[in-house]
Order: sequence, then structure tokens, then C-alpha cells
Amino acid sequence: MTPLPLSAIPMGQYNNAAVVSNGEPCAKIGTDILKNGGNSVDAAIGTLLCDSVVCPDLTGIGGGFLMTIYNRTTNTSLFINARETAPATAKYTMYDKDPSKSLTGALAVAVPGMIRGIWVSYNLYGGGVSWASLIKPTIQLCEEGIVVSKRLGANINAARDLILKTRLKNYFFNNKTGDLMKPGDIYTMPILGQTLRVIANEGANAIYAGSLTQKLANDIQSAGGIITKKDFTDYSVLVEESFEISLKNGYKLYSGLPSGSGIILAYILRTLDGQLPTSNAELDAVRLVEAFKFAYGERTHLGDHMFVDTSEILKKVTSDMYMNSVQNNMSDEYTSTDPKFYGADFSFTEDHGTENIAVLDSFGNAVAVTSTINTAFGSGFLSESTGIIFNNEMNDFSTPGSNNFYGFPPTLSNLIQPFKRPMSSMCPTVITNSKGDVVLVIGGAGGSKIPLATAYVSALVLWYNKTLKEAIEEPRLYHQLIPMRVDYEYGVLKPVVEKLKDVGHKVRRMMKKDKSAVTGIFKTPEGIITAMSDFRQQGNISGY
Repeated sequence: MTPLPLSAIPMGQYNNAAVVSNGEPCAKIGTDILKNGGNSVDAAIGTLLCDSVVCPDLTGIGGGFLMTIYNRTTNTSLFINARETAPATAKYTMYDKDPSKSLTGALAVAVPGMIRGIWVSYNLYGGGVSWASLIKPTIQLCEEGIVVSKRLGANINAARDLILKTRLKNYFFNNKTGDLMKPGDIYTMPILGQTLRVIANEGANAIYAGSLTQKLANDIQSAGGIITKKDFTDYSVLVEESFEISLKNGYKLYSGLPSGSGIILAYILRTLDGQLPTSNAELDAVRLVEAFKFAYGERTHLGDHMFVDTSEILKKVTSDMYMNSVQNNMSDEYTSTDPKFYGADFSFTEDHGTENIAVLDSFGNAVAVTSTINTAFGSGFLSESTGIIFNNEMNDFSTPGSNNFYGFPPTLSNLIQPFKRPMSSMCPTVITNSKGDVVLVIGGAGGSKIPLATAYVSALVLWYNKTLKEAIEEPRLYHQLIPMRVDYEYGVLKPVVEKLKDVGHKVRRMMKKDKSAVTGIFKTPEGIITAMSDFRQQGNISGY
């Protein structure tokens, strides 16, 4: 069997800077910000706002994000956690009578963090251009019209029932055809455009302590939600130093502590550092999958580190002795089917409607940011007064005795508590070389497989000397411990699949909708900045 050919999607190659986004024309908006004097943070904000209206199935200002910022001047990294939080009156029993209310409607909404998050980021590291100028292109899109992409069209069709029974039809119903929007149709978001104008004038306070706050609270409460004006006012963004993990060959990895999953990505790469590549692809696959299983065993214990002690896993990942012990427990000939062998407690939740942005500016600063509203179109609840589509992140918490949307059973570390952030698979990451120069800016979208896909691509770039395009388009293997099987994409060679079966794995070839998408920027040893989106989820690249 011969490997699959690469896609026709071009890889961007640039000398100065690059931006990778999900929606058209968002990457170009980011690049224009860089050309006009903005830095990587400014560009990431402008790109994220654009994606929030061009990819309303994946993200939006009614959701939240995780952002890793690398400052080349100081060789330091900050992590911005602007994930959604549970309201003050939230209880872990609040969905006992009707678990579906954690998924759709206003009661499913957690306090959104995106606007305050980008405001904090802008005031910390941005400012090369004005705040209003970052928002202006997105306002124009809302008012002048946005073309429905192939991916958005498919998700609109898949969410037909939700859209038709909610105010989402205000955006995605085509009155001319009498049907839902299809690829190539144009939708507008005029009320959201007005909201963005207010945010451009008032800053983040417009949402959290300004002219829109009471309106938002009223909209949510009148629809059965529990978020109050005080919940908005009390919402805070976590700004912390990123954790730093050293890999062989002088690489350093920067990402954030839970509620994100950067620590799981680091665990996988630390486990495989020096173990890959081997002499053959079959053995590579065996080791890769075992590393996935041990990492996801650890993941079952994680939760918001402001509520759950996650210091133990950081100690493990930074300990050479501990990581050597994990490597010693890995067998090239046998795999266990007992989750407890891998340290698992119970399972975990995932973010399905996610998107990742990567930015590298001409100064060597980098930003990776992953944002979400959880499932496609979030809760389906659209604020009548502001035009904002809200998240359903409350479903990302665990409810005792009830599996979440994705069938995952509850885990104690992820139970609902007031002001708590749910666990997330998102892992925006920056990797530098021994000189402190950015080598890789990377992240993923698409649920609990995000750390697996991101680790796989990172390994291929760092250790196999693959181009970024080759690494992203390589057919992937996944194992998230529960269910106890290897999922593999079309194109994984038969000898690899047979070897995995020989050591004891159940295997399943994946359907297209199961896949995670990776976006990234890789700076080659020759100094060329390469940028690539993933054919698995349409993307957009730009640079100069």
C-alpha cells in the first residue's frame, strides 16, 4: 500500500509573519492588523472577532477562549483563561430533573468570557492599533453580509431542528428560498453589529458593567436562565504564567494549566520524547497509542485548578524520573484494556464546536488561541436585544448519574460549582528552540481528541522533519482511553492497523465527523514561516 497523496490546499510560506484562522477572510484581517502596526495579540483579537461571526457554529462572543502568548523580547509566556464560568446560583443538582436543559436553552448558558478576555489581552500586550480598529472589520461583515461556507452550511443543515425552533432562524433561514441557508448564501447579523459598535466605544464594560449588561441578564432570565447582572460584573479573566516544559534538543513547550488540556499535550510529548521515531511505522504507532492512553488516564483527574488541586500532574510532567517510569511501563508487545492500569478514574467532557487561531508576528511574538461555544451553535439561545449566540458550557460540567452530550460519565473533579470553569480539551501551545525563537504555534479543534491530534502533528514536525503540511495531513491514530479502542483515519496503512490489533487493540476506522482539526505555524530551520490549516475543517491562512 502507498500513502495517500497530499491535498491540493497550499501551505503558506512567508518571510515576516503569518496568521491562521478558520473563517474567510479572517486571517487576512489579522495580517492587515500586523501590517498597520499591531502585534500578534492585536492580530489574534481581530482574527478571533472575525471568526466569531464567520464561524458562528464554532465560536462567538457568547463563548470563551484559552490563549497562550509568547513574548520574544522577554522569552516569557502568559496564559489567558477566558473560559466561561458557572453562575453564582448554579448547583451540581440543577439538571437532575431534566439533563437536556444543560444542552439547549438559556439554563445551559455559562457566563461568557470572550469579550473581557480579549480586552484584558489587549491591555496587557496589545495596543499597537486602536481597540475600535480591531472590531471594525467584523462590524462590516455583520452589516454587509457573510457567505455561508461549506462547513457552516453542513452544520446548519445538521442543526435544522434547533435552528427552526429558536431565534437562530433569524440568521440562518433564507426567506427567499423558504429554507435554511446553504453554502454560498449570504447572512447578516445587524443587531450583533450594533452590539459590537457599543463594545468598540465602551470596551469590555459594555458587556460586563455597562449599557448592555442588564439587557443581557434580562434576556437570559426571561428565557429561563439564572445568570444575573452581578454574574457578568463578577466575571474575571485568569491571567497566569504559562507552565514551561523542557523537551530534548532544546525545545520548550508553553501552555496553560487546567481547565485546559495543555498539560495533557505536554504529558504525551514528554512520554514520547526519545521514544520516537523508531525503525518502523508499526512500532511508532504502538508507542504513540500507549502514550495517548497514559496521558488520558491522568486527564480523568483534572478540573479547574482554582477548585481542584492539579499540582500533582505538573510535578509528574516536569519529573524526568516519573516520565521514565511511564516509558518503562509501556510495552511494545502488549496493551492493557483496563483503564485503571493507566491511572484512570472516570471519563471527561469535550468541546465540539471549537476553533483555533495561530499568529506569529515579525517581532517573533506568538499567540495560539482556541475558542468555543461548546456544541454547534452552543445552547441555541440568541439574545434578542444584542444578537449574541450563547454557549452551552454548563453541559461540559459533570452531572451526577448523567452522561453528558458525548456519552461521557461524570467525574467528581468536574462537578458544577459557582464560578467554576468546566474542563476543556483545548490546548493552545507555543514551542520554542534553545535560542528562545518560536518554532511552532499550534492548537486544535474538535472535541476530546484535540490533545491527541495536536501531539501527533507536533511530533511529526519536531522529530520526523515533516513539513507542516505533511504533518497536518498525515492520517491519524487516536485513543482516548474510553472507549477502549484505537480510532484511525482512512489512509493509515494496513500493516500499522494489523500491528495494533496484534498487541491487543480493538480498532475502528473513523467517520469524517469524528475528526479533530489542527492549525499551526512552523518556522523552519532556514527561517521560513510556514502556515497551514487543516482540510478536516476548512481554514484560512495569510501572511507576508
